[in-house]
Amino acid sequence: MERVQMELTVVEKHTITSTFLLLDQAEKSFAKLFYDCLFELAPMIKPMFKSDRQLIEQHFFIIFSTAVGNVTHPESLRTTLLNLGERHRAYGVESCHFGIVKSALLLAIQHELKGQCNANIENAWSKYYDFLAATIQEGMLSQSHIAQC
Repeated sequence: MERVQMELTVVEKHTITSTFLLLDQAEKSFAKLFYDCLFELAPMIKPMFKSDRQLIEQHFFIIFSTAVGNVTHPESLRTTLLNLGERHRAYGVESCHFGIVKSALLLAIQHELKGQCNANIENAWSKYYDFLAATIQEGMLSQSHIAQC
């Protein structure tokens, strides 16, 4: 599989880090809101989450924070994302789930930023998510073939 290159501009990277500062202030509510959006959009994937919801939200926010902290040098995330992909494959994640997760993430960002959200913010997050998701999917493919919905 071809390695995905991230092509965020300096402005987009700044947009991600600056909006994250607002999301970080609402750490617990943002992670909860993300999963509320995700399970509303795709209730059929909720059974894949076997751990305690609070623990799942905490893990999500750690990964989310790490991704933002490395937005200027995303290659440093590669091994972490590939390993995450291998774990997600074991959980039964399929390629079609990534679009749903992206929608849930953007909805949560829109909600949390309220009137401050705009197309530039959504586009920056969307592009970065696409890079992260592609690398995770690469990890899912490393040992077996990803299922298609």
